[in-house]
Amino acid sequence: MTALLLFLELFSTLGQASPQPQTRAQAAYRIGGVVVDDITNAPVARAQVSISLGGEQTNTVAGDDGRFAFEGLAAGKYVLSAAAPGYLHEGFKQHGGFFVGIATGKDQDSEHLIFRLHPEAVIYGRVTNERGEAVRAAQVALFSSDPMKGSGERFVSSQVQTNDLGEYRFAHLNAGKYYLAVQARPWYAQSQLSSQTRQNSGFGGSAAGSFAVSGISVDSDPILDVAYPITFYPGVTDEQASAALILNAGDKEEANITLQAVPAARLHVRVSPADAGTSFGVGASQRVFGTFTSVLNLVFGQVAPGEYEVAGLPPGELSLVLTTNRENEWTSRSIEADTRSEGVIDASALQATANVSGRILLPGGDPGAIAGNVHLANTATTTLPPATVPLRKDGTFSFPEIQPGTYKVQVNLSSNDCYIQHVSAKEAKVSGRAITIAAGSEVDLTVTLGQGRGHVTGIVQSEGKPASGVMVLLVPESGLEMEEDSRMDESDSDGTFNLAGILPGEYVLMAIEDGWDLEWAKPEVLRAYLSAGQKIAIAASQSIKVTVTAQEKPGRAERSRNSVL
Repeated sequence: MTALLLFLELFSTLGQASPQPQTRAQAAYRIGGVVVDDITNAPVARAQVSISLGGEQTNTVAGDDGRFAFEGLAAGKYVLSAAAPGYLHEGFKQHGGFFVGIATGKDQDSEHLIFRLHPEAVIYGRVTNERGEAVRAAQVALFSSDPMKGSGERFVSSQVQTNDLGEYRFAHLNAGKYYLAVQARPWYAQSQLSSQTRQNSGFGGSAAGSFAVSGISVDSDPILDVAYPITFYPGVTDEQASAALILNAGDKEEANITLQAVPAARLHVRVSPADAGTSFGVGASQRVFGTFTSVLNLVFGQVAPGEYEVAGLPPGELSLVLTTNRENEWTSRSIEADTRSEGVIDASALQATANVSGRILLPGGDPGAIAGNVHLANTATTTLPPATVPLRKDGTFSFPEIQPGTYKVQVNLSSNDCYIQHVSAKEAKVSGRAITIAAGSEVDLTVTLGQGRGHVTGIVQSEGKPASGVMVLLVPESGLEMEEDSRMDESDSDGTFNLAGILPGEYVLMAIEDGWDLEWAKPEVLRAYLSAGQKIAIAASQSIKVTVTAQEKPGRAERSRNSVL
């Protein structure tokens, strides 16, 4: 069951409609049990416990012995959650974004629950410079993997800023593997441009050049022209060398990080004659773990007509975003650069952009009158937002000046029930819903939409009995669009599960015990489970009910035997 504890009204969409009004005699079911510490098994006294059904929530407080009970309940499927000081606020048997719903009714045992509440984990520490001084206002990012993605990629789960003592703290953490990255600017840094650049950037009285500044001083000491590279725990600047912080429930881990100032780097950017004299801007960013874009401080100014200097940069690979305003129309393009090896970037010699135009076809092939937008999201960078254009009333669209690369096609319409069924293109390579665009091409794109998503419900069984808390995973049989088209749930106390919003197609359904840490989006990991999975074909608006047998992770049975011994 999907865990949205703060938005419990979503529970009503999981196929468990609120029961019809019942008499007092019929409303005779009970949810009860004991809240215990997951580590010590000791009762958690006075825990706050709640249940909800159909958006209506009921609260109670567990006793000193951790026991709780809800009386006089109607048959249904309830969200059960608990919280206590020093513990996570979580759903019953919660794993990431999923938890077990509690079924009440005939033959359902909902009165002997053991709610294992997990003590919160904490990461804290101090950010200092090479002299041991506190680094104030440093941005500290906490990265972890999202089991719902299944790829093992690291995403930002939280960000904080250090205080005046350089201290930071991340609380209310689940057990898991975490990484830290720090971005800061030396307080004493005086990023500077070359003397020639300063003479042409407005400091000498000339207003001809475009100029942007962050903490610059014309008479600054070159020794103070420094920057901090993005630094990872335990104090390294290579993300491949970063160390993981592996936390168990209740752990409090100290992670101090020292930043080392280095000479700031600079680049020169040469623009085309057509861009010279226009309003021009430069931004810079660095990718962190391939999923997060960290915006960098910089200084830039004009050296000569059509040539700019960018200074105050940390060493390493980065993305420059060049923004031009030509006749009140802003255009942006991203350039990958490495300050350690490149001194001059000739933006005028960049690959020619492509023009992308096309049409949206609604189900049945008739474009009709369409209102919405089309997006092209570059899969290689998060520096630039997706290119977006509105749809014309006849369903056509046009993107001018798209950089070469691979893009995901996305369509947002006023009707949310539509989805991309097929993408075809002339002068572009198509793979699923992605297109690869070559420089200078004229791409003609056709996006055919479908309507009506599928729905799979069923029961997970283990040794012939309903099994709760099992990860249920539906993946495309083709292996394409794994993260976008896969669906996941956790079986409830009666073994049932619910997978909604499924695009029509061929799938494999699997139930995997203790599978929450699997990087299932990787073919080499999923291969061990596919052969025992159940193949399912889903048509538009089709609902299917199935029974699936739970698989054990390799080695789980052996670990269970060892724990008994």
